[in-house]
Amino acid sequence: MKTTPAQMLPQLPLPEPLRGSEPDSFAFRTLSRRLPGIASRVLRSRAWHSKARTRLQALVDEMPNGRLRLLDDPQAQDAAGWEQDLVPYLGLTWLEAPWYVSETYFFRRLLEATGYYQAGPGFQLDPYLPEKRQEFEAVYAQSSRLCEHLDGPAFPAKPMQLEDPRAVGEVRSRLTNLLRQNIWGNQADRSMWPAGLRAEGPSLRTDGRSNEHLLVDHAGLVAEFLTSQPAPLHRIDLVLDNGGIELAYDLVLVDVLLSGSFTREIRLHTKPHPTYVSDVTTPDFYTAIDHLEQAREACLRLLAGRMRSYLADGRVQLRTDYYWTSLRTGWEMPAELRLELGESGLVVSKGDANYRRWLGDRSWPHTTFLDSILAYFPSPLLIMRVLKANLIAGLQSGLSERMYSLDPEWLHDGNWGIIQASGLPIPA
Repeated sequence: MKTTPAQMLPQLPLPEPLRGSEPDSFAFRTLSRRLPGIASRVLRSRAWHSKARTRLQALVDEMPNGRLRLLDDPQAQDAAGWEQDLVPYLGLTWLEAPWYVSETYFFRRLLEATGYYQAGPGFQLDPYLPEKRQEFEAVYAQSSRLCEHLDGPAFPAKPMQLEDPRAVGEVRSRLTNLLRQNIWGNQADRSMWPAGLRAEGPSLRTDGRSNEHLLVDHAGLVAEFLTSQPAPLHRIDLVLDNGGIELAYDLVLVDVLLSGSFTREIRLHTKPHPTYVSDVTTPDFYTAIDHLEQAREACLRLLAGRMRSYLADGRVQLRTDYYWTSLRTGWEMPAELRLELGESGLVVSKGDANYRRWLGDRSWPHTTFLDSILAYFPSPLLIMRVLKANLIAGLQSGLSERMYSLDPEWLHDGNWGIIQASGLPIPA
């Protein structure tokens, strides 16, 4: 892996990466039970060809004590990158390697097993499609919540030029509420809680107490930022995470930001291939639009129509990069992608895996100043994450200790969230 220039690193000494070697840690349980369970579900999900069945079972059997090897996927476009990046970890067991490395490697190995990039019956076949097809039942169940933001009064044509403090406060309040609802869509993570099972994990928080479960809440600060600009931002970038209900809330957010003239363009970053079960690929995005067009609720059908218009006129753009499915940290971002994100007025990062990437999946003290870690990031960053891994930064002193007393599994049980902003300039 290439050396990263010092100016593109966090401004603090790097702590040790999280690993699965501690027995009964969440990382250990992930590598020894949760991930093999995903491979077993994929194996049972369809009538795979014999080579895929053999490889999937071999992947299950080798975890967690087998050793990391190079990919055997010669036609894959990302094969050269993986060959380079895996060198420091070859020969380590799944538990000895950094957790993020092992987890990301697992999802790439699963595509190798099914033949996603090889000519044959598994070519370009999404191994998680049977679960993804169940996702839109959750969207339809939440349609009234989604329509609250779509059917309300239109935002002023130039909200950043409002002079009436009450009108400004109303716009900021609506944006704040939308962000606070949007985050809970991130509970729909099918790598954690399989679709179709009764124990699907935490419920989308719509009980009026969701704010109490935000350990950091910068939603109001972000609303102030968006309404304090002298003109609409040139572009906002949204790094997508899960499909289904989370993507539906993301599309509502995109619609509000564009129709309210908070930005001229929005660039959506999808995954280049299936990963983490429910992460959004470009085909998943278009499938979501198709589903919304068939919804019973008019507001969702109209949302789908506006999305198609935004795509046609360039106000919404789709991008993907193999970086998003690599094992590289935030400070190892490719130069071209770094330059692209550096042109953005605001990057919105959804989900737990992206958060882990930005923090290098390392054991930062929980009170570490987030801006010091993210000093390398090329633009203002908004992180919207439901906690599903044992790392966090930017907490107030004493909060972590109180949380362990209240909920011993608070870092990974999906019941707590953060809306964290970094590098956010607020005009005077």
